[in-house]
Amino acid sequence: MERVNWRRLARGALVAVSLAAPGLLVLTSTPANAASSMTIRHQVTKPGLLRHQIDVHLPMSQEDAAGYIWNGARIIVTCYGDDWFDDLLPDVPRPGYTGPATYTGTPGPGQPEILTATPEGLHLMIVNFYEKGGALNEDILPTDADEIYCKARWIDADGAVIKATSNVVSGTF
Repeated sequence: MERVNWRRLARGALVAVSLAAPGLLVLTSTPANAASSMTIRHQVTKPGLLRHQIDVHLPMSQEDAAGYIWNGARIIVTCYGDDWFDDLLPDVPRPGYTGPATYTGTPGPGQPEILTATPEGLHLMIVNFYEKGGALNEDILPTDADEIYCKARWIDADGAVIKATSNVVSGTF
């Protein structure tokens, strides 16, 4: 009967595993969770001036978010009145401008909102104040309720696009 040299067998197995381990690490690593989805929410609160807040979020690592910002990613936000046709809201989301507003990692003149890298991912928060009966009042008749929503379009430096639509907020604005 042949005697098994367990020490030699264990050493051989250890060498085989160490040679295969680098390949296993490559196969089992997970890809970065970067720019695969986006959410946008907004709300209007009404004591005194109307406070309109828009939050856009793309879940990913903080490092990936910082990389996207550094390489020129941007978010374009457009707000609408929700009627039988989508009417573009002038002065929303940026007072003094009509149409889409573009937000990047560096703010433009008079633009405090910027894209930020957080532990939860890439974030944009826009807050503006409006007079009642002004920009958020998208229906002509004073008895009609106003319904507004926003759309966000994420564009990274390579031109990849992700789109999202917010909730509809109703009230007399």
